[in-house]
Amino acid sequence: MRYDNLPIYKSALNLCVYVETIVKSFEKYHKYTIGEDLRSFSKELLFMIHRANISNDKKVLLENLRNRCEDLKMLINLTKELKAFKSFKQFENCSRYTIEVCKQSQGWLGATINNARVLK
Repeated sequence: MRYDNLPIYKSALNLCVYVETIVKSFEKYHKYTIGEDLRSFSKELLFMIHRANISNDKKVLLENLRNRCEDLKMLINLTKELKAFKSFKQFENCSRYTIEVCKQSQGWLGATINNARVLK
């Protein structure tokens, strides 16, 4: 199954590219600590989307995806508090991309649950 045509995949890819771009501008300490976490979490979302897309039982995988999105939101807030972002605009954009993926993952989970109810 193709995943690269999914809107949530495109949003997560935009998030990954953006995170890679901004982490480059972090100070050395933050680049290799919290910056590495941001990069790992955002890439993990891409992989989770692919796994959920090919799975027959999507519910558990989508719940994990939604939870990982929430983890990333907390990590972004921590990054802001540590003043690792070079500007508020970086924080704002990173949050916006993440929230978009979170909303889409919640919508996908809701649709999956509703489809499972209809099929019963």
